[in-house]
Amino acid sequence: MEKRKVTVILFPGEDSGYVAYMPLFPSCTTQGETVEETLRNAKESLELALEEATDTDLECLDYSHARHIVLGEVEVEVSGQVRISANR
Repeated sequence: MEKRKVTVILFPGEDSGYVAYMPLFPSCTTQGETVEETLRNAKESLELALEEATDTDLECLDYSHARHIVLGEVEVEVSGQVRISANR
C-alpha cells in the first residue's frame, strides 16, 4: 500500500481547540481539543473518505501536499453587517 502526505490546515475553534481543513478534501473537516488530537481526527476522517475513493479523490492526493499548495492573502471590503470576533 502506498502512503501519501496530505497538508492539513489548523485554525482555532470557536470556543476552544482546533479545526482541521484539507483544501482538496473539504468534506473531511474535523476538530479536536489539541493539535495532536485534531491531526489524528483529520487522518481518520481522510482514511474513511478514501475507503471508497473516486478517481478524482486519488488524483487530488497527487496535489494535496504543501509543496503543491500556494498560500496567499486577499483583502476584501465587508459590509457593516459582518461581525468579526475580537479574539481572532
